[in-house]
Amino acid sequence: MAAEKLARGSSPGGASVVVFEERVGWEKPCGGGLTTKALRRYPFLPGASTELNFVRELELWAANGASVRIGLREPLAIYSRSILNGLLLARAADAGAEIIQDRVLDLRRARRGWQLAGRQQIYQADYVVVAAGARSRLRRGLAEDFTAQDFMLTLGCYVPGADGLVRVQFFENFEGYAWAFPRPDHRSIGICAKIGESRMAGLRERLHAFMRKFGYAVESATVYSHLLPSLTAESWSNLRLLGQGWALVGDAAGLVDPVTGEGIYYAMRSGELLAESLLAGEPQSYPERVREEFGRALARGAELSPFIYRGNFFGDAVTTRLIQFGARSRKFRQIVQDLVEGSQSYPGLAARLCLTLVTSLGEMASVSLREAVRRARLAEI
Repeated sequence: MAAEKLARGSSPGGASVVVFEERVGWEKPCGGGLTTKALRRYPFLPGASTELNFVRELELWAANGASVRIGLREPLAIYSRSILNGLLLARAADAGAEIIQDRVLDLRRARRGWQLAGRQQIYQADYVVVAAGARSRLRRGLAEDFTAQDFMLTLGCYVPGADGLVRVQFFENFEGYAWAFPRPDHRSIGICAKIGESRMAGLRERLHAFMRKFGYAVESATVYSHLLPSLTAESWSNLRLLGQGWALVGDAAGLVDPVTGEGIYYAMRSGELLAESLLAGEPQSYPERVREEFGRALARGAELSPFIYRGNFFGDAVTTRLIQFGARSRKFRQIVQDLVEGSQSYPGLAARLCLTLVTSLGEMASVSLREAVRRARLAEI
């Protein structure tokens, strides 16, 4: 996204833009879901490929077995990451960026700009944008390392079969969740958890139990692993996004939702925001642009994440209560829909939950009464 915008915005004969991509269009453990927020900002996405699945139903499962199925007002677009990555790379090339299929192994300051050591040769650059992931050695040469507490461990696999349902399972006292995202011809199934929640074997066991519970073929699944940034509140307050002649975007910058693990939209948007800053001749404005648009909201999410996954809301886990109340209250289902669509940010979420509980008590009581009557009639029969 950064390369496309820079290439389109450069004047004729101006700066050349080069993208280094060793593996063109590759898969990774990722649901591949793009929310309404992303589809509205990037209208080229829904019509750019036939190899995506529009999903309108979400099923949430609590640790105690409670569940709710929600019809989404706006669909989620589920992509294969290889298809999505290839699409965005092709757009950068069409805009005029040069694509070099090589891996940059090291960055060094040169007399003018940078010297980039690739597998194939040495390259020169005036400005470097690192988008190579949160654990990239290129990132470590520019900014402080993230701590172990700044990551989620993900395990993922791909199994045959597809439908129109996204399924998410929460666990007791566990900062993470399991997912099943239907792609056009297979399901992307996985689990994510904050580092320290579980050893690899325990995480794999939870994933396999989730798959067996819902009839997903465990035997045909090859599991892949990936580390995903999930910054703590302290790391958000100390986050460094750029320096002299360099900038970080996407996962390399830690720009991932610390609650849900969503990173695709923030990667795309951060690339755009950086390009806009560079084209305006104001690279120093990039961190503030990020903070204003979504950085502060994600930092608030980092503060709320322990409460959402481990906190207590009226006598039970927050995720459990949200699912239980969602099964009984239209207003609680609207909160879930807004969170999925990206229209409900973390600032204000706690207050909205409490207010919705107060205003939904009558509705939930009515549902509970109807259910009690139904069960009584069944008992009589």
